[in-house]
Amino acid sequence: MTNYPVILAGAGIGGGDNITLALYKALSRTDIILYDRLMDPSILDFAPDAEKIYVGKAAGKHSMKQEAIHGLLEKYYRAGKRVLRLKGGDPFVFGRGGEEALYLSERAIPFQVISGITSGVAVPAMAGIPVTQRETATSVSFITGHRADGDEDFAIYGKIPGTLVFYMGLKNVSSIAKDLLAGGKDPETPLAVLKASDDGDVASFYSSLKTVADEGLPEHIASPGLIVVGEVVDLHQMLKPLNHLPLTGRKIILTGTNQDAMAESLRAHGAEVFMRPMIEIEAVNPVQFEKDLADFSYDTLIFTSKNAVDLFFRAYLNDRDIRSLTGVSIYVVGEKTAHALARYGLRADGHPAIYDGRHLADYLKGLVNASNRIYYPHGAGSDPFLGEALKNMAATTDRIIYRAVLPKRCLPLPALFDGAIFLSPSAVKNFIAAYGLSSLPPCCFAIGDTTKQCLVKMGVKEENIISGEKATQESLCEAVIDKLSSQDRCSPNER
Repeated sequence: MTNYPVILAGAGIGGGDNITLALYKALSRTDIILYDRLMDPSILDFAPDAEKIYVGKAAGKHSMKQEAIHGLLEKYYRAGKRVLRLKGGDPFVFGRGGEEALYLSERAIPFQVISGITSGVAVPAMAGIPVTQRETATSVSFITGHRADGDEDFAIYGKIPGTLVFYMGLKNVSSIAKDLLAGGKDPETPLAVLKASDDGDVASFYSSLKTVADEGLPEHIASPGLIVVGEVVDLHQMLKPLNHLPLTGRKIILTGTNQDAMAESLRAHGAEVFMRPMIEIEAVNPVQFEKDLADFSYDTLIFTSKNAVDLFFRAYLNDRDIRSLTGVSIYVVGEKTAHALARYGLRADGHPAIYDGRHLADYLKGLVNASNRIYYPHGAGSDPFLGEALKNMAATTDRIIYRAVLPKRCLPLPALFDGAIFLSPSAVKNFIAAYGLSSLPPCCFAIGDTTKQCLVKMGVKEENIISGEKATQESLCEAVIDKLSSQDRCSPNER
């Protein structure tokens, strides 16, 4: 039996974009993951086949004792499993990774360490605070604000120059500030409390040692968070990343799937982007769909979405060869659907200049006649106009093969944001179902007229809905940048 080294890994500061390539590779081949509380659970999606065991700890509430975690690492190692112990941040920075490494070493169990991006460096940087700066701070100290032995006298750190970064110290912040003053720190020394989200957003509170020592923190600031003390804190306004770009300071919600390219473009223009996909695809009518494909004798295929293309071809290619579609005409609603089709080695026979079902119906009038047999697979929320128009042209099987449902896990929204982008009516309906109509932002961006009309029906004023020149993500992204780069904003009170 092969025994694989136990991997002690750090998941970094949150979000799949902030893990190392080494961790990504390890996740793809692991059997067992023991994971902690302070990490983005979506990272586990990179290991779809692994068994996941939650062993997280919160203050005063441990799901599993440390000794039991040690035992699991040894048990699975000796069973020949690939074991990955996954922690937030870095496993050797206030993460008990050293304790676990000692346990393994004492038993001659080999282990590997995959470092993660520690919050003490990354989160201040996200807020515009360099923890070291020539002539301002030539050193940085990482300090635990909560000691296992209960000895929490922080006065000794008042004599240490440079930047002080306290982990796990929010409940002791007043004591920390008082002790640092007692240890000799200047009362006006800047202090910041930083809380990072998985979206890359940082909530920041700025004050001074004296003020925090006297008044503490506002009630809404709760753990977890970092305390940064030092002159470098005052650099945050000048050094906030992506300052001076057209969308600097704008917060935008993306509600669709496969929006990475749009997210990157918006971030490149300075926006803070929050991915809140509002759609999960659920297959429907599987028995009837299977019968359709078993006796497939149609000469025309119509696709109006990437999801329909993928569901159709995954099922079709289970039992049939792609060459059996020779002679079948395939028409799509637009470029994105054509690109989805191209991944299966097929070129669309055409699409309308304006990418929606009504224009597709007009486009097909000169291409389809009564002798054709049309198969039109689509989603449950599709505009019925196209299906009816196709039936008037030729014999048509109008088949719903999927529906867009509300995701099982909906992350909270940021407190304030400037716009939300919708790529389908289903995303609109699910967003309102998850968060409520009042949660819609001042500006709503709709990819096409059908999505726009859905927003109107849900109560959004038409003048507060913006669309692109074409019904594409690229065109819509340009409209977002154009609208939110300008000084005028939609008024929240005019929704």
